[in-house]
Amino acid sequence: MPLSDTEEMAAIRQRFGKPTLGTAIYMALVSVATNAYLLHLVNNGEASRVGIALYAVLELIAYSLIANTTMAAVPKELRVGSPDIPVLQRIFAIVVVSAILCGIAGFSVRGDSEHLDMLLHSHNPLATLAQLNILYPLALTIAFAVSGSVADWWRWRGTGRPFVSGLVLSTAPKFLTAIIAPIAALLFADDTRFGERAPFIWCSIYLAIKCGLELFFVFWQYRGMPDRPTQPAKSQ
Repeated sequence: MPLSDTEEMAAIRQRFGKPTLGTAIYMALVSVATNAYLLHLVNNGEASRVGIALYAVLELIAYSLIANTTMAAVPKELRVGSPDIPVLQRIFAIVVVSAILCGIAGFSVRGDSEHLDMLLHSHNPLATLAQLNILYPLALTIAFAVSGSVADWWRWRGTGRPFVSGLVLSTAPKFLTAIIAPIAALLFADDTRFGERAPFIWCSIYLAIKCGLELFFVFWQYRGMPDRPTQPAKSQ
């Protein structure tokens, strides 16, 4: 029997309860440190617009795959926030959304022809990610996501309560980043206007939006998730 709205919301509030101030600060520092490191790579000429945009899209795709894989091990009636659709349709949806996000990212970095050509003509994806200097940061964030999902799964195995993936809140700002950041960076970091500084300004805008969205969600969680609005009863 599917969970009711009340049961789903109770499970979500239990999983994403208000963190302690120390936990919230830690989450914020992780976000700031990660994005600052990426900006450091850009400033030293070790990362490019293609690398930053690709990192964000691959991070989001990895989170989606990890969350869906974890959900597959949970009975349908205990999954919270997961539509009951066949596996093939889930895969198709991930592929379509990923293609759209890659298209947005590709359009926004068309001025970075050197790295874009290298990516499009790559025969070794891992070597290309290493050349773009995003392989190890990406592997690290995926490792954290996997460990968090495994912990969620083991916690659920011990309680038998409705399952809520811990990646839900982490994925939301990354999805918004993949849509908003490349468009904003393209609009405000034009090559013809800024010349050689355009790549750094582009990456700075992109990472500022990414970090800002992540910090906003941390703040939102710390303040407490809002209750789901109740719908008024229909008059007879």
